[in-house]
Amino acid sequence: MKQAATLALVSLAGFALGAGAVQGLHAQATKTALAYAVAEIEVTDPPAYQAYLGKAIESLKPYNAHIITRAKPVAKEGPAPQGIVVITRFDSLADAEKWYSTPPYKELIAERQKAAKGRFYIVEGVPQ
Repeated sequence: MKQAATLALVSLAGFALGAGAVQGLHAQATKTALAYAVAEIEVTDPPAYQAYLGKAIESLKPYNAHIITRAKPVAKEGPAPQGIVVITRFDSLADAEKWYSTPPYKELIAERQKAAKGRFYIVEGVPQ
C-alpha cells in the first residue's frame, strides 16, 4: 500500500512538473516580438526636416517607441544609402502599424516626404 501511495505521489509530481514546463514553453512561443521602423533618409530641406522631426519624435511617445539609431551608415557590401538611416523600436508590429497609420503621425508623412526623400519599412523582430 505504501508503495502504491509513493508511486501515485511521484506520478502526480511528474505531471505537475510537465504541465509547468508546457506552460512555460507556451508563454515563450506566444511572446510578442519587437518591431522596427527603418527609414533611409536623404534630407533635401533641412529646416523643414527639423520641424518634422520634432513632431515625429513626439508622436512616438504614446507607443513607448524609441529611436535606437539615427546615423550615416558605413557600407560593407553594396552601395550605402545617401543620407542617414533611422531605426525606431516598437514593442510590437501592431504598435508600429498603428503609429504609422493613425494621427498624429499619418498627417506627418507628407511633411516628411516634402523635406526628404528615401525609403521607409516596418519589420517584425525575432521573438526573444
